Amino acid sequence: MTVYQQAEEYIKHRPFGTVFSFGQIVAKLDVSKDSLAHALAKLEAKNHVSRLERGLWHRPKVTRFGVIGPKPETVAAIIVKERGAFVVPAGAAAVNALGWSTQMSMIYNYISTKRITPLNIGKHQINFRYSRAFEDAMKKLDGLNPKEKKRASILWAALEYLGENEAQGKSKLIQQSFTQLSTRTQKKFISTLNGKLSWVLGILE
Repeated sequence: MTVYQQAEEYIKHRPFGTVFSFGQIVAKLDVSKDSLAHALAKLEAKNHVSRLERGLWHRPKVTRFGVIGPKPETVAAIIVKERGAFVVPAGAAAVNALGWSTQMSMIYNYISTKRITPLNIGKHQINFRYSRAFEDAMKKLDGLNPKEKKRASILWAALEYLGENEAQGKSKLIQQSFTQLSTRTQKKFISTLNGKLSWVLGILE
């Protein structure tokens, strides 16, 4: 099989809407990067794949209404995995994820432990905001199971977004979300509440 045929077969076996990286295909097919880049360019010309950004590809679904793009959440997950970062929804999305609000945004905002370039997917914008404080906080949550770490990190992001004044009006919701964490996670979470988030301790007492 030629590199083109291998790449074509790989893509055909991916569901429509799948997002994958150049590195993933290279590792899977064990082919040269130059040959694969050329093959993907030919496949893109035939609308079999679509390039989202450098090193990031998508198998589009073509309908009579046009091309259906990938879900922004799917794109974000692949980018984060490739960059080796840890992210959670930021801003209003973090507050919404905790059930404290129904406010939503057409912009997908994430807070990240690494710097990642924002990108546009169709009509959607995906932003990654690097925060040194978030990075330090996430190190203190190491050792937790993934589900607990995610819940605690979203709580951290929501509190950072709200700020002290607005958070006072949601004190009961904050306490409720905190008590839903395991005892071990609560202890680790409290250790992250320093500097600008030290005011949260007053709500949790």
